[in-house]
Amino acid sequence: MSKNTTDFLKIIALFTMLVDHVGYLFFPDQLVFRLIGRIAFPLFALCLVTGYHHTRDLRAYKRRLLLFGLLSQIPYHFFIPGRYNVILFFFIGLLALEHTTEKNPLPLLLAGLLTQSLKISYGFYGMMMLWILDNWLKTGNRKNLIVNSLILNGVFFAATGNPIQPFSLLALPLVFIEIKKDIRLPRSLAYVFYPVHMTLLLLIDALI
Repeated sequence: MSKNTTDFLKIIALFTMLVDHVGYLFFPDQLVFRLIGRIAFPLFALCLVTGYHHTRDLRAYKRRLLLFGLLSQIPYHFFIPGRYNVILFFFIGLLALEHTTEKNPLPLLLAGLLTQSLKISYGFYGMMMLWILDNWLKTGNRKNLIVNSLILNGVFFAATGNPIQPFSLLALPLVFIEIKKDIRLPRSLAYVFYPVHMTLLLLIDALI
């Protein structure tokens, strides 16, 4: 997947995440905000897996995730108390991806159990999504991506009764778009945007 496409997906992911968090904090009775927000995680997850396959310095990548994950936990604690943020999830996911193969998802399975038990955002569900996306990037098999995504979200709904998360399937058509127009985002934008936007939303909530 090209850098232009990855940055395009990051823009959509950042926007839909912002919509989700605005709805969570200010309009909790308006479900449409949360439904739109489900698009964000699969796109961020795809960007992570793409970055894993193309980064020139995996150690630096992991350090960035850990640093911003720890920094983001400060506003996240006030945003959703008792849970840990998604950048920390991605840090653990990246560690697991290093040891995961198409036929051996055990590292991601174990990481899923760990994040689920520690109440880290997206937990087991999120790790299985990383595995599905990793397999797709390796094989290019769109059918498997679609079928596996449907199965994952179906199982998640059956297990939890959560009717909102399966709307993450709305992100699927977006991952097949190939952007040729030159789009360049600062590498640190998504990392910085995450804690900053939560902090600003919390300040606005406190003022009104």
